[in-house]
Amino acid sequence: MRQVWVKRGWYILLLPLVLGAALYGVATAVDWGTDAPPDRIQQFEFTVWRDTINGMSSQNGFTITLSEREKTRASLLVLQNQRSLLPFQNLDQKNFHLLVLGEELPVFAEYLSLYAPITRQQSLSVKSLRAADFLPYNPVIVALHQPRDGRFELEKFLRELQRYCEVVVVNFGDSDRLSPIKDLPTLVQVPHARRIPQEVTAQLLFGGVGASRPLPDDLAAELELTQSNLFAPMRLAYSEPEYVGISSDSLAKIEEIVREGIDEFAMPGAQVLVAYKGHVIYHRAFGYHTYYKRQPVLLSDLYDLASITKVAGTTMAAMQQVEAGNMDLNAPLGTYFDNTTYQPVARVSYDTIRMPLPLVTDSLVEEAADELLMVGDTLRLDDSTGLVVKVVNYQGDPQKSASLEVPMRQLMTHHSGLAPSLPIASYMRRLSSQLYSTVLDGSYTVPVASHLFLRQNYLDSLWNDAKSLEPDSGRYRYSCVNMILVQQAIDSINDSPLSQYLDSSLYGPLGLQTIGYNPRSRFGIDRLIPTAEDRWRGQLLCGDVHDPTAALLGGVSGNAGLFSNANDLAIMGQMLLNGGQYGGQRYYNMETISLFTSRQQGHRGYGWDKPPRAADYIIAPSASPETFGHTGFTGTCFWVDPEHEIVFVFLSNRVHPSQNNQRINQLKIRQRVHQVIYDALGIPPRFEERPRPPVLQDSVTLMAQAGTL
Repeated sequence: MRQVWVKRGWYILLLPLVLGAALYGVATAVDWGTDAPPDRIQQFEFTVWRDTINGMSSQNGFTITLSEREKTRASLLVLQNQRSLLPFQNLDQKNFHLLVLGEELPVFAEYLSLYAPITRQQSLSVKSLRAADFLPYNPVIVALHQPRDGRFELEKFLRELQRYCEVVVVNFGDSDRLSPIKDLPTLVQVPHARRIPQEVTAQLLFGGVGASRPLPDDLAAELELTQSNLFAPMRLAYSEPEYVGISSDSLAKIEEIVREGIDEFAMPGAQVLVAYKGHVIYHRAFGYHTYYKRQPVLLSDLYDLASITKVAGTTMAAMQQVEAGNMDLNAPLGTYFDNTTYQPVARVSYDTIRMPLPLVTDSLVEEAADELLMVGDTLRLDDSTGLVVKVVNYQGDPQKSASLEVPMRQLMTHHSGLAPSLPIASYMRRLSSQLYSTVLDGSYTVPVASHLFLRQNYLDSLWNDAKSLEPDSGRYRYSCVNMILVQQAIDSINDSPLSQYLDSSLYGPLGLQTIGYNPRSRFGIDRLIPTAEDRWRGQLLCGDVHDPTAALLGGVSGNAGLFSNANDLAIMGQMLLNGGQYGGQRYYNMETISLFTSRQQGHRGYGWDKPPRAADYIIAPSASPETFGHTGFTGTCFWVDPEHEIVFVFLSNRVHPSQNNQRINQLKIRQRVHQVIYDALGIPPRFEERPRPPVLQDSVTLMAQAGTL
């Protein structure tokens, strides 16, 4: 037999062409059948013909696997995009509304809401609708799913609706329905309305997936169109793990570990999200709001992020200020304030219990207080544990604030040496009428908890206390005061609260729907996950920040106060992975992200935490040294790994009902779940690069480290 001129190696070169042809063939010719589960992969056999020298031909067959979601992506058509409305951009400038004409499309609505706030309604017919009623919305997504109207009534309504707002028509089903409206500015055709097409179509509208299918000849002739409109993806997609080469089975251990944590009372519930290479491949909610098991955790529920606020709030704002030239990391903090003095009215001295944090209990605190002859001035802090042992009251002339002379870079790397927390013991001893009121009125306006308000002028006292603290410049000490002072500088630069600034400059444009401060003013109590039974405030905290200092600051603080679900944090993390770009808009330059997330001192970037050289830490042992993120005292963590393109979010309320519960740390729930991702990718641990340090004897250092948990 003569030698074949196409050798085996040529098949590798032909594979991309074959796969492209396969996707097109799937989109136009494959019998869809019934929807497969997201993790079920379908196989398709293809035949490659090859010619021999003597003119004879032979064939060689092989198999390519395509998922149901891949088939759907290959089938979607953007028939019209005359005004380049798709994919949606400038989300904060839009008021999205979904109108479903015909049968309901619940999955379509659910996935649209992952990208932006959207109101919705459903009607079997246009006869009950008035186009003018949609004037407040822009754009209106009109989803056609077996509407009861004839072509004439439908066309008339849609053309009238265009007089009041931008209209995006998405047709699920028979393309014949599009003939009278083929010239509408924005038109999308979907083969059918089963679950996966609903998911993928919602992602298409927001650029989670791109529009890549050319217009088939028969449909072009039917609608008299010349070409379909193509665009690349620009936001997170929601896919099965197999789409990015990971087995769903390899991630199954995540559920096993989380269930173990719930069964061992480490937390009553949790949200876990994993994104890899721009695709959310794991997004689950587990357990309940509380151990009473009355309300399951939903993906839309909000958790208290605790110290994740330091990066997702304060640091993100600081990055923008540095990039804009409004803040210099080498400048002293006092640069951003007109008054750099404080009034020496009260000074609080600290002493500490000489034992590691996990051994500290409330009873030990009380016993130590008795030994120190203290009666009421004892306090267990959240992010560090200490005892107030002496309160000295005196007055004098204003003095220069040493804390305002600390460089910004030392604050953002926790090397200011400032106390772990503000001196707030006097605010927590009693709920006196001098300090608090149970009703909101002209003097008591600072929300501390449900039906509890602090007198407004005491915010000035807290600021005075902050300026009176003495730094120990260059000494590492994890301190909430550092980020509170950075927040105050940002507020001074912008002349507005941090909450308003972030909403307008970052959260709104990104389309984030849950993240923010004081969520009880924006969401129903049923969406807020409770934290601890708080003895000071005398109530179960739900929607009020757990951290006491942040509470005294009205819930908007540099160290704590943000609430969010996992999805919003994942979008933020993906934007950073993208080099500061997301959804067609640039938020940061790559140089700014590199500066802030690079290791500066110890295991700290500017604001961001980094994997330390110690092996035993709340992060996966396999996480790359480039990883950045933060943990939260309430049982949360948020890690971004640029080397492996991973975003990991774990949210829980391990402090419910008591913040003394350390089981989540003892069982290493967060780092074990995180490690499952790397195991699925075959990435080994990096323990060899981070040898365990010698045991530390200094209790202050031990407690400072524990404060990051």
